[in-house]
Amino acid sequence: MSLKFSIITPSFNSEKTIEKTILSVISQKHDSAIEYIIIDGGSTDKTCEFIQKYADSIDIFISESDNGPYDAMNKGVSLATGDIIGIINSDDWYHDKAIKLVESEFLQNPDIDIIYAPVDNYFSGNFIATFMPGSLDKLPIRFTLNHPSCFIKKTAYDLVGLYDLQYKITADYDLILRLYLAKLKFHFINIPLAAYSLNGMSSSTKHWDRAKLIKESWIISQKASVNLDSTFNKQRLLAYIAWIFNEIFAIPARYFLKPPLARKLKKILNKFIKNPISDEYGQW
Repeated sequence: MSLKFSIITPSFNSEKTIEKTILSVISQKHDSAIEYIIIDGGSTDKTCEFIQKYADSIDIFISESDNGPYDAMNKGVSLATGDIIGIINSDDWYHDKAIKLVESEFLQNPDIDIIYAPVDNYFSGNFIATFMPGSLDKLPIRFTLNHPSCFIKKTAYDLVGLYDLQYKITADYDLILRLYLAKLKFHFINIPLAAYSLNGMSSSTKHWDRAKLIKESWIISQKASVNLDSTFNKQRLLAYIAWIFNEIFAIPARYFLKPPLARKLKKILNKFIKNPISDEYGQW
């Protein structure tokens, strides 16, 4: 049995980071075929020049105006002809042997639909910490995974559809939740597959973006709560209250501290909190 991978990179004005992303894809060791698709949103800097530099290793390249990264992902998924789809943003990158590991797991477990794994968080190119995914059964409350670490069968997209563009920040959470609610089979690899940049929108420290992240997550989880019991809905409410309080108390730290110092402060605080509630939703 052989597999074909489709790797998709959405990009926009990523001249400082996209070359590392491209190299991390085209340098992967693998036995399966890889189709590399880059969908650019009409960059005005030198992003397209860097992409053209590696044209011989890129199967599909489109540069045109779009409605943001999830629109670009949808275009890429629609064009993909592979059995397995991985999406790596233009400021993130895959680790060596990531595709080989995923390839091996899918071949050994042909019934799985989604592979997910830890990711290494970076800020301005410097390693901060490894994000460990939270519990799958908490997905109806909050996003517990990290999108760049997910590899999803094309048949799974065919079943649940594409990214919902009404969610500007959390369309990845919405898609993963739909896959979970459709009872597709998730499989965990306890090895970081990708490096994730904390300079992106999902990790933005701007107050408006943080508020929008919570609001979109609440709306998405509301859809899952309809058929769940009162105990679950109480957990959901408490989780969002805790999240909001956490964001309020984090405002001074975000204002004065960059992620490396904030991470050190969190490690110190965690020594005094045996079971932080946030760990159920992923920890780093």
